[in-house]
Amino acid sequence: MQDPSISSDAGKISIHLLDPSSGTPINSWTFQNKVHISIGRAPDQDVAIGNPYVSRNHANIEHREGSWLLISTGRNGVIVANEYVKELILENDLQFRMGVEGPTLRFSDRSEKSEFGATIDFPSELCPHFELDRINLSRDVQEVEQGEYFQNLQRMAKLLRLQRNASESS
Repeated sequence: MQDPSISSDAGKISIHLLDPSSGTPINSWTFQNKVHISIGRAPDQDVAIGNPYVSRNHANIEHREGSWLLISTGRNGVIVANEYVKELILENDLQFRMGVEGPTLRFSDRSEKSEFGATIDFPSELCPHFELDRINLSRDVQEVEQGEYFQNLQRMAKLLRLQRNASESS
């Protein structure tokens, strides 16, 4: 028997946890052909968010009749465009907040590469080439080695090694 939480017509969606100051994703969860996605503070949630303003099971996202539906299940509610919602059909890039003080999430139903994977998929020929300036490196290392702080650290390390060796041999 097929798992009822999996459906071949559900497609691929992503849920992005957004940085409160910049609005850029700081974490993402991607699901393929899954029809029920739970969001909450409990570790068994599909999207687990360790935030005191998030209920153990705060919301669900369900695929019904070809659309994605956001369902509020938590005590603090779900807010979209400064309005509490109980159920709402999700549109691509819709942002919703977990209660008044909770984190903001963004729903995405198009197949897009995550910002987190961009460096992995980035063509190497377009990457800038960096080289280490060995002359400056050598000068900086020499400056640190000759500094008083580093010299004191070296003396202390030598003293500690001598003490350790003396205690091990006795």
